[in-house]
Amino acid sequence: MATISGAATAPRDVWLKTAASAIVPADIDERFRRVSGGLRLLVVAEDRCPDSVNAVPFIAAAAAAAGVPLRIVDRKAGEPLMSRHRTPDGRPATPTVVLLRHGDEVGAWVERPGVVQQWFLSMATNPDSVKRFAERQSWYDSDRGHTVLAEILSLAERTAARK
Repeated sequence: MATISGAATAPRDVWLKTAASAIVPADIDERFRRVSGGLRLLVVAEDRCPDSVNAVPFIAAAAAAAGVPLRIVDRKAGEPLMSRHRTPDGRPATPTVVLLRHGDEVGAWVERPGVVQQWFLSMATNPDSVKRFAERQSWYDSDRGHTVLAEILSLAERTAARK
């Protein structure tokens, strides 16, 4: 698990709560185990980032359950990865999850689940998205990591087919 700094108080509390309750659904675990051969995850995360706090504990739980090596680095160490794998609007962001197979980068998942990312990207033109994005913690709480895990699993399955 990533080091949690003492400076990040509110996100730290959410991180600890999320990590304590991170349960990987059996179907996700089974599918993840099937595609785990040669897979490693490298995650760029910050304990003060709301999206890292709400995604990385679930990713770590899934990796541990499937026996997939996982390494978490901070923004400074992960800058080259974030620069290569940007958000849809061009920003380097945390979390950035890079999938490696047999030492080669084969995929990346960046920042937040697609539905939440869409709210963010459409805020300039859709007032409803502004409200939804502002309340994203409620969405994360009710989703319980399922969307993050499904999106990363989908990448892992696609990359398993390549090797």
